[in-house]
Amino acid sequence: KQASDETLTKINDIICEWTDVKEIKKIANRYKPHSDIRILRPLQLKGIDEEQITGNDISLKLIKFVYNQLCTFNPMKMKGQAIYVILFEYFKKYIVGEMNPASCVDIISLLKESRKQELDEDITMSQALETYIPLQANNYPYTDNDDNKKNDAYDCYQHIIDSLTKEKEEKKSEEQRQQQVIILQGKSGSGKSLFCRHLEEALWEIYENNSTTSIPVYISLPKCYNELNEKQIISQALQMKNINKEIIDAVRENISFVFILDGFDEIFDKYDKNKENNERYFYDQFNLNEWNAKIIVTCRSHVLNDEDIQNVLIGSKNTTSM
Repeated sequence: KQASDETLTKINDIICEWTDVKEIKKIANRYKPHSDIRILRPLQLKGIDEEQITGNDISLKLIKFVYNQLCTFNPMKMKGQAIYVILFEYFKKYIVGEMNPASCVDIISLLKESRKQELDEDITMSQALETYIPLQANNYPYTDNDDNKKNDAYDCYQHIIDSLTKEKEEKKSEEQRQQQVIILQGKSGSGKSLFCRHLEEALWEIYENNSTTSIPVYISLPKCYNELNEKQIISQALQMKNINKEIIDAVRENISFVFILDGFDEIFDKYDKNKENNERYFYDQFNLNEWNAKIIVTCRSHVLNDEDIQNVLIGSKNTTSM
């Protein structure tokens, strides 16, 4: 209550201009609209219906009111923007909690920091990225005696970037958009993991220049996969990147991703154990349809036979490219 009263006093001081104009301007300069930061629905409102909110619980009413104001109030003038900042800081500190993410921007910052930490701990990968050599690819399986006489190799990075960013999305059905899958195969030591990290880095750079693009998330399948809970593999991977389990639903609802799933060959034996043919498609088993995401998955050549590739990696819906 004291915090609420102090916040109301600050807002009133701004409205009445009892706060110095220079200070109001300084506060207003911190303003970022909901459309830019995308404020997350607070956990206190999770699973709560309108009837419960309109009851006698004053705290729920206050939380709902503040959240709605932040999502709908779009001030154009300095005083209004300063009031928005004061209200958001109250929301962040006393409703969400200072240590918890209050917006999609906070989530994205956590993912960026997690990526930096992962690379700091993997010195070999960090050094390899500094001298990265572009990976060449083609549309047919690699064989040991392949001398590439067809001369139809292309730049793997540019091909995938084109696939992820092409402007024909509106012509596809919603189901196809959600199930766009790219499979990257190659022999051991061909640079698949290094390429994945390079692609992740490049996609982050694209995001920095255009925040409407999807967020890349590199996931090492051998580190994240648990055959007893494989349907939650994305949730588990995000938790390993410091995203709290409690806000996973909010993340799923508000952010689009590019999930880079590296090393499927290393989990294949565990994954395929005791599965019937109609249960083998990884996209379904990993519940990837629940996410607004495009998927890139790497797999070492010759670990899966042609039938395994068709049933496990490609599936029957023809939304996969290799």
